[in-house]
Amino acid sequence: MRHAIRRHGFLDKNSRVLVGTSGGVDSLVLLTLLVEYNKQYHQGWEIHACHIHPQFPQWNVQIVEKFLKKYNIPYTIVTIDINKNIKQRTHKCYMCSRERRRKLLELADSLSIFQIALAHHKEDAAETILLNMMYNAEISTLVPKQSVIQGRFFFIRPLYYFAKETINKLAQAFNLPQQKNICPYFEESKREEVREFLTTLQRENPDVYKNIFRSIFTIKHSYMPH
Repeated sequence: MRHAIRRHGFLDKNSRVLVGTSGGVDSLVLLTLLVEYNKQYHQGWEIHACHIHPQFPQWNVQIVEKFLKKYNIPYTIVTIDINKNIKQRTHKCYMCSRERRRKLLELADSLSIFQIALAHHKEDAAETILLNMMYNAEISTLVPKQSVIQGRFFFIRPLYYFAKETINKLAQAFNLPQQKNICPYFEESKREEVREFLTTLQRENPDVYKNIFRSIFTIKHSYMPH
C-alpha cells in the first residue's frame, strides 16, 4: 500500500478520502488497511465510507453497517434502484458500475472529498485489460490513480499491487466477515467469463494473472504499430 501511495501520488498526510464499501472481502480489507495505516503512520486521514444499496433481492446492508460501527467509521448508505434500471438492459454490469460511480461522485462532492478509494487489485487489472481487448477493441485497464471530471476528483486504488490471495489471507488475519451480497446477474457478466477462462489457464500456469499484470508495465513499443 505504501508503494502504491508513494509511486502514484495519492493520500498525502491529512487527506480526506471516501471509500467505496460493497461489504465484500476486498472492500473490507481496503477499509481495514486504511484505518490501520492511518493509525500506525500518523497520517491524519479523514476516512468516510459509502455503501451503495442497489435494491437487489436479499441485499443485506446490516453486514456493512455492523462492520463500520465496530471501527467507528463515519459512513453513508446511498439507496438507488439499480435493479429496476438495469433489469431489461443488455449491458447490466456497465450500467450498474456507472450508476454506482455517479453516486459516489455525488456524495464525494457533497462532502468536499476529492479522493475516492476503490478496492480493485492485481487480478482485477489483469481481467480488465483482456475484457477491453476482447469486447471494446482497445488496450486499456484500471489504473492506480484515475482523474475524473477534469481532475476535480480522483479514483484511487490503494490495493492495486495486492494479489487476491493476499487479500483473502488478510481478511482471515483480521477476522473480517466472510458473508457477501451476491449480484443476481453475476452469471451474465463478461468479467465472470474471463475469470473462469483465466482460472482454467492457471491450472497449467499458476503465473497467468501475475504475468498479465506485469505486462501492463512492460509494453514493448518497438513491437507495437504506430
